[in-house]
Amino acid sequence: MATIYKDGEFVEETWNRVDAETGETFEGDAVVPLSLFIDDADRFLNRSAKTAVLVEAGDDVEPLQPYLDRLAFVAVDFPSFADGRGFSAARVLREQLGYHGDIRAVGKYILDQVPLARRCGVSSFEISKPEVLKALKAGEWPEVTKYLQPVGTVEEIPVGTRPWARRSFRDVAVAAE
Repeated sequence: MATIYKDGEFVEETWNRVDAETGETFEGDAVVPLSLFIDDADRFLNRSAKTAVLVEAGDDVEPLQPYLDRLAFVAVDFPSFADGRGFSAARVLREQLGYHGDIRAVGKYILDQVPLARRCGVSSFEISKPEVLKALKAGEWPEVTKYLQPVGTVEEIPVGTRPWARRSFRDVAVAAE
């Protein structure tokens, strides 16, 4: 059972992870590694249970495009808080492939990365670190309001003369108060 944070709520979910080495399928809902899924997508999608795909750091997500509307969610792995490839995968899914479903962050992200991941298109978080769970339950949300890289998933205000500088609409509300 895993604790999932989505839309300000906490839920418990049970998903079986398909082993990338053996490829054994499970009864019930399954999260399948991308490489295994692409090799035999119909096998996983034609089961009676739900299927999600796990994108690991460095995976090319473009081969998922024909299957996106049939997946329960796409899990994007953050293998380390210092590895930003999960942010890139989420942006490609949202901005280039037009995926409107749930993108779930899994792995070793830290609390400070939660709002940045949301900005890149992540919509839910599998929480494995107790300190992240504790902070989110306490209502802590480290907000970043100024950015040096625009994204296509949120509306922002250009700042100054640099075309890449942005600030969030939240920053305007705070400044007005």
